[in-house]
This record gives sequence, structure tokens and C-alpha cells, in this order.
Amino acid sequence: MIDQAILSRSQLIYTHEEIISAIDLLAEKLNRQFKNKKALILPVLTGAIPFVGMLLPRLSFTIEVNYFHVSRYQNNVGTQQINITHQPSPESVFNQEVLVVDDILDEGITLKLINEHLMTMKPKSITNVVLFEKQLDIKKEISAHYVGLDVPDAYVFGFGLDFNGAGRNIPDLYAFNEEY
Repeated sequence: MIDQAILSRSQLIYTHEEIISAIDLLAEKLNRQFKNKKALILPVLTGAIPFVGMLLPRLSFTIEVNYFHVSRYQNNVGTQQINITHQPSPESVFNQEVLVVDDILDEGITLKLINEHLMTMKPKSITNVVLFEKQLDIKKEISAHYVGLDVPDAYVFGFGLDFNGAGRNIPDLYAFNEEY
């Protein structure tokens, strides 16, 4: 769990209830889009685990699940080095409706890379859904088709997002205030 000193220097951005409400709305939109279809759900680990865990039971269409394990962060800092430690096989993606589920869209570098990898596997379609989108004053590499909640340009943690490896299990979302 997160140290109390970190929490005391942080601001609550969204409560667990607000996050769940956003997931409910995302599920409604996805259920409309994929009605009478089958989709391959690809969460991006490890941050998307709480999100996809809450999302899957709310989906009413036929699904298969695999995952991407991708990271471009070292010591809480984004790097240009992107490591893919797991991705679905080309055969499992070919001619499928693919739904990429990620925790947060920052600059879009990781999501763009995932989409580029998927395109080489020739899916029928790719839909990107993120629970949080960071509001940045830059042009992002890619945009998500569906976004649950906007977050400020701050270091956020909780509900799947970590702070130095901890805090993914916090049910709410916080922004760390570095000025304290």
C-alpha cells in the first residue's frame, strides 16, 4: 500500500464510485458497438487489470481474452524504450474485432505501438478504450475511441496505476503534488 506521507501530499481526483460509473458508461457504449459481434479483448498489463476486471462482467457480447504486456516506464519516468513481454499470436488476431483496453492514455506512444503491432496481424478492426486520459498540451500519437474520465497533467495513481510500484490496489484515483 502507499505510504501515508504520499497520500497526504496527494489530491483525490476520482472516487471509486465515480470510476465505476465511468466504467458502466463505457460498457454501455461498447455493448452497442459490438452487439451481435464477437471481440478479442486485449488489456494492456499491468495497469489495466482493475479496469478490465470491472469491465468484462458488464459486457453483453461474445468475447475472447488475451493480453499485451508492455512497459515504457522505468523509475516512474516514461522512456523511449518500449518493452513488449507478451502479445497475442497473429493467428488469434487475424480477421477479429479487437478491443484494446488500457488504463491511461498519456502521450499515446504505447497505444500507438500496440496498434501498429496489431495492424501487422490484420484484424478486422481495432477499437481503443482507456479508463483515464491525461489532459496534455501536446498533440498525442493516437487517440482512444472511448475514454472514461479525463485527468489533469499530473502524476496520477490508484485504480491500477502505480506510484513507484505500489498503490495499484487503491480503489480511488489520486494526483501526487510534487510541490509539497
